[in-house]
Amino acid sequence: MKKWLFCLAFVLIVGTCQAQDDPEINKLAWHRYVTSNFTILSINDEQGLWMKNNLENIKVWCLTRWGLPDVKFSKECRIFCVPDGDMLSRLFNLSASKSEVRSKDGSIEITAMWLALDDKPARVIPTHLSEVILAEFEQANNFKFPYWATRGISQLNGSMADIKTSLGHLPESNLIDTETLLSAKPDQYLKYSKERQRVFDSQSIAMCLLLRKEFGEVKLHAFLKSCHKSGHATAIQGVLGFKSVSDFDKTFNRYIKGLSKDLGERITPDSYLTIKAVND
Repeated sequence: MKKWLFCLAFVLIVGTCQAQDDPEINKLAWHRYVTSNFTILSINDEQGLWMKNNLENIKVWCLTRWGLPDVKFSKECRIFCVPDGDMLSRLFNLSASKSEVRSKDGSIEITAMWLALDDKPARVIPTHLSEVILAEFEQANNFKFPYWATRGISQLNGSMADIKTSLGHLPESNLIDTETLLSAKPDQYLKYSKERQRVFDSQSIAMCLLLRKEFGEVKLHAFLKSCHKSGHATAIQGVLGFKSVSDFDKTFNRYIKGLSKDLGERITPDSYLTIKAVND
């Protein structure tokens, strides 16, 4: 792909391209692959081909393991793949892989991902891809996930090592109260410090595990639907059977302590941290 066309595509999404004055970067060749839902631009041809052959299946897996139906994207997702974090920084001034969903008048306008593929694909791709998938799912189904669910589902679609690390931080963390966690919006999350975002993500993982593993897939779906229609307070009472948010908060905090203790003692099996559809 021509370098100037690549920069133009990037500018349309982010508004800047860091590579224009770097002669070494400007010599790079870009390989383009297209699937049903993705346009993949990769410096490494082998990595680009792997993405072409596997990305659609990963997309389906990210949803169906939660018992959610697959969805056709309304807009192609543009994915920029580079071999390592150094290249990601030099090209895009990014310190880590990221995804972005840009909407206009309530409809998705552009989705994109910037990925450094120097790690295992299972560690890099699913968490970032999940945010795009969930946004498309919301639009297709006229539905809105609570933000904690978006973060928790995305993280639980990631690697087992990252899930364990994230949950392992909770015992020494200053926890976010349950009401704040359940009511947080994306713009509020972005205002948090990096440490607070980390705690939010870890608690979101724990919340998704509590609902999915202790209440089951049907109750989890019912809870999310009730949150969408009537709010989390009503969902806690009507679906989970707690008297109030503060009543549920006690159970959630006990769950976090117990889960963290069991993980620290290596009692919790990997299967408990793995999400599978009930019909699998």
